[in-house]
Amino acid sequence: MAKTTFRAKPKATKPIYIGAQTLANMYGIMRWLMPRDEKFFEMLLEQAEIALQGAKELKDFVENYSNLDRNWRKSKSQLIREIEHKGDKTTHKLIEKLNKSFITPIDKEDIHQMAVLLDDVIDLINAVVLRFSLLGIERIDICITELVEIIYKSVAELNKSISDLRKMKDMKEYYIKIHSLENEADEVYYKGIDELFHFYKNPIDIMKYKEIYELLESVTDKCEDITNVIEGIVVKHA
Repeated sequence: MAKTTFRAKPKATKPIYIGAQTLANMYGIMRWLMPRDEKFFEMLLEQAEIALQGAKELKDFVENYSNLDRNWRKSKSQLIREIEHKGDKTTHKLIEKLNKSFITPIDKEDIHQMAVLLDDVIDLINAVVLRFSLLGIERIDICITELVEIIYKSVAELNKSISDLRKMKDMKEYYIKIHSLENEADEVYYKGIDELFHFYKNPIDIMKYKEIYELLESVTDKCEDITNVIEGIVVKHA
């Protein structure tokens, strides 16, 4: 008679649960052990330098606008459009590299947000110059001059802060300056809108200049948004 073989029933194993904090610690260790691509700091700085180039050209465009002819204005507008295209290429290159990278020197979300906001700054500068032509702006008023000056100063400070981002130290001075400049831009903008509706008689002119003011003020808002991201990065790495 054949023997019946009995096999022991395997013991059930308990599932192992890993807490969120443990996972975060493991990810932190991986980030520390694995090489990080520092190229992103250089690429963000390249974007910031393109934005500064655009801000310089915008400043020159506005300062000389009333004294130069239509052909010069078109030439300058084309130059700023080329800067904007250069900015788009740099942004796409950075985001493409980001999507292929696993370990980055700072959080991927922060790099992506900064890249998009820097691209927005360049796009808005180009949009302002384009509106001058499309809307047939012939006179530069004090509000435009002051807002453009604030934009140049804001982007210059932004450029310095991104240049020093790798060190993650002594960044507070940049935050203060850029926040202060954005507040100054708000004051100039509201004053400009007030004067626009009180002293301009032609409703078409009111619409034209209001759109220019809003675009210019938006550039300073974007600069402040970038500063907020940088401030958050420094806090995370403190």
